[in-house]
Amino acid sequence: MKKNATIVSFEGIDGCGKSTQAKKFVKYLKSIGFQVVLFREPGTTAIGNKLRKILLSKKDHISALTELFLYLAARNELVTRRITPIIKKKNVIVLDRFIDSTVAYQGYGRGLSLQLIDIAHKNILKDITPDITFIIDAPSKILRKIVNKNPDRLEKSQKFQEKVRRGYIAISKNEPERIKIIKRKSINETFESIKKCWQDYVNEHPTII
Repeated sequence: MKKNATIVSFEGIDGCGKSTQAKKFVKYLKSIGFQVVLFREPGTTAIGNKLRKILLSKKDHISALTELFLYLAARNELVTRRITPIIKKKNVIVLDRFIDSTVAYQGYGRGLSLQLIDIAHKNILKDITPDITFIIDAPSKILRKIVNKNPDRLEKSQKFQEKVRRGYIAISKNEPERIKIIKRKSINETFESIKKCWQDYVNEHPTII
């Protein structure tokens, strides 16, 4: 699918601060004249928000395969209803989680087939993939800081989050051109690193301006 939009995704384990950085990035881009939209995943669409509540609920046990398909269903809704209609416009689409979350969480974290996830994404995405991805890399011990904040189903296990973190590192090694590992420091220091990577990307792709 031909696109004019630039897709930027933010990734990382729970508690790493990626949502904060995604919002700061959107605010920054708007301040320098970009047309920007921010989508959260799972969520954003009506069905996506309903699925988010199910996925993050602490009350129900969800098998790994069911979890995968629920995330994929939410992603299909996001791609179909929100991303595809604007993909040909010259703007920036910022995603708070996207395809790499599924590979890291359900693939490396839950141990599900990476081939299955890849096949599903090929059918859902129709070549819609991020142009640049920022992974906020933080140690899994940061979970200790959120255990008293009523953690959801995925935030409870530090061991699981460490598997996810290792998954993100593996993904980044497979796609070093797209994926930028940003070491988590203070909010402002982390954002400065993101801005630098973004400016380097813009310099290499001047047509997006």
